[in-house]
Amino acid sequence: LVACNILTGIGTTLLIMYPVSYYVMDVNVCAPAMLVAVALAMSIDYSLFLLTRFNEERLDGRSITQSLEIALATQGHTIVVSGATLALCFTSMLVLPTSTITSMAAGAATAVLQSVLVSLSLTPALLLTMPRFFTADRMLGLTLDGTPFGTYRRASSGTVAQFGATIDRPTIIENPQPKKESIWAHVGRCSQRGAPVMFLFLALVMVPFAMALTRFSYVEDLTPLMQTTHPATKAFISISNIYGQDLTTPVQLLIMAPSQKAMASREWSLATCHMLQDLATKVTDRMHEEGHDYTMTTADFNGLMIFRGGCLADGLKFGVIDVMPAVHMYGMYDMVADLLSNRNQTATQVYVHCQVDLFSEVGEAWMRAVRASLPRPEVIRQPLGGHQDADSANYVPYGRWDDVEIGALHLYGMPLEQMDGAQYTLRRMPYVGLAIAAIVCIILGGSFGTALIPVRAVICIAWMLVVTFGASVMVYQLGYLEGLGIQALSPSSGQALFWISPSVAVAVLVGLGLDYDIFLMDSVMEHWQSGKDGKSAVVTSLDQAGTIISAAGIIMFLAFGALLASTTPVLNQIGFMLCVGVLLDCFVTTKVTIPTLMALVPDNANFWPLEQKTSMRERAFGGQTVFVQRPPPSFRRSLSWSH
Repeated sequence: LVACNILTGIGTTLLIMYPVSYYVMDVNVCAPAMLVAVALAMSIDYSLFLLTRFNEERLDGRSITQSLEIALATQGHTIVVSGATLALCFTSMLVLPTSTITSMAAGAATAVLQSVLVSLSLTPALLLTMPRFFTADRMLGLTLDGTPFGTYRRASSGTVAQFGATIDRPTIIENPQPKKESIWAHVGRCSQRGAPVMFLFLALVMVPFAMALTRFSYVEDLTPLMQTTHPATKAFISISNIYGQDLTTPVQLLIMAPSQKAMASREWSLATCHMLQDLATKVTDRMHEEGHDYTMTTADFNGLMIFRGGCLADGLKFGVIDVMPAVHMYGMYDMVADLLSNRNQTATQVYVHCQVDLFSEVGEAWMRAVRASLPRPEVIRQPLGGHQDADSANYVPYGRWDDVEIGALHLYGMPLEQMDGAQYTLRRMPYVGLAIAAIVCIILGGSFGTALIPVRAVICIAWMLVVTFGASVMVYQLGYLEGLGIQALSPSSGQALFWISPSVAVAVLVGLGLDYDIFLMDSVMEHWQSGKDGKSAVVTSLDQAGTIISAAGIIMFLAFGALLASTTPVLNQIGFMLCVGVLLDCFVTTKVTIPTLMALVPDNANFWPLEQKTSMRERAFGGQTVFVQRPPPSFRRSLSWSH
């Protein structure tokens, strides 16, 4: 059944994303791997949540129809809230102007929504269609009971075999054995008893990771996006090492002349050449002002108007010999002009050489200096607030030099795009974080109807994010695990994290943290509504749900751990962050942090402004009257509950 959900979820997500990639947006090569990992993990999680509650109700003696309805009414609430939160967290990343992030976010959001739909539709349909096949307890469930190829043996007269023979007939379980309290209940109770000490311990654990996080730095190089073992990657690196970045990731200045006639004139060529020569001087001055020992020369420009620092309108001299007439005579100039100019001969490109690594600190300062030194007309003013976006900074709509109209100037190149994308994205990440926190508070507050549960959830998620990202800095920047010799756990180029990795991982980590938080708190609310005090409700919930949360977390760990087997560094980094976050959520947050934080607050304050209602209400399931807990307000009421 779980395999059916996985295959359907992944298949439908890919069917949706294919036309999206064809007609709507460019999809990065890393997006499919991320999509499959999210779909696999969420399909397994949601299936386990639903089937666990279904089996619990069956063991309590209810029929398949009754068990399925209760499972949908309770765990269906968890799945819907979790899926909505995850989808909204991923959707919030669409505001970032980077196709790599937006394509991953779109694919992951689609995968989550499809996992929710499949779990709430296909799973009940299959359980009702072939109940004995999916609930047989013979031979560890490896039977064909309930299918045209299987057989079914009834139990002795008067008793229906456990995990029943009919959909609507309840199961009679004789001599039920008392359940032994799980280890997770003991862990939760110990955390509650020593809540102040445990809170201090958790805070101290976070300190070294927070200190490591203060040393966070990022790289913008393209190699983390490439498969390290692929021949194309090796060829790219070899070409870059031999010929420099001018060939693999060049920075170019596009000059759009006023007309074809102007571009063909000697005056325009000389004025443009002089502008470039002056640009080199201005860039050098700016670099020195910023404290960088860098001198840009006129030889760093190469185009139709300038070569080796000299203006071609004045000739091309080797020693005392001017070879420019020969260049024109044999058509070599026209051949170069065809390569560097457009078809109408109204625009040309100039290659701008950088003497250092473009993705280094000095390289980025050089790109900013070139951009800022472009000649701009006085009529152009800075926008309100003094901030200029990357597009307006790279583009000069009107340039003039030596009283000659040069035309529009546009500085472009992959290094510039990477630098601008990283700075823009990371500068807006605090706003994305606030948006995600608001989503958490709104959804959890609306789901459970309490004020402190969303606040406590934000605290738990913040602790998990600090530890996770701090551990990532330790591994991929400081090289703490480099001695293991595992490529996936070693720093990549630049001894820093790739800038996209934390940007993508933060939404997934928040969603996963809420996934298990909601699952646990749903059970806590149910037991609290039945009359238990807050501490007892948490312990009982851990006793019932602790094992399934751990199992789901291990499965999720294995699903995201597959990213560590990839040969793409950015996927290794994202996979490491997700694996660490999942383990923290499943074995620390739900088992220790939540009981500790709830124990530090007066019992009733945890559920304010709700009032505890111990009344039970009757419901009729297929002719049998059972007593069902009054559900928490809001979302759960819309899921199969009659009023």
